[in-house]
Amino acid sequence: MRQALEPAYPALQPLRLVDFKVRILRSNDGTGAMPRVMIETEDADGTRWSTIGVSTNIIDASFEALGDSFTYKLLRAGVEAIR
Repeated sequence: MRQALEPAYPALQPLRLVDFKVRILRSNDGTGAMPRVMIETEDADGTRWSTIGVSTNIIDASFEALGDSFTYKLLRAGVEAIR
């Protein structure tokens, strides 16, 4: 995902994955478990932030958390969306 986005958004280049955690949220009504993924990311200047993704699928939850992390970085950097 990062390799695809970096040419258009070079501000993503200095990001570093610091932590990746998965927790399983269990439902009380017996419908199954739901993974919650927390990603902690660090920028070149040492700033850290966490994002969370929740879905019935662990890959979808991971993608959501990672996408939110990239979006947060771009918003902080003042980058405008490419149209």
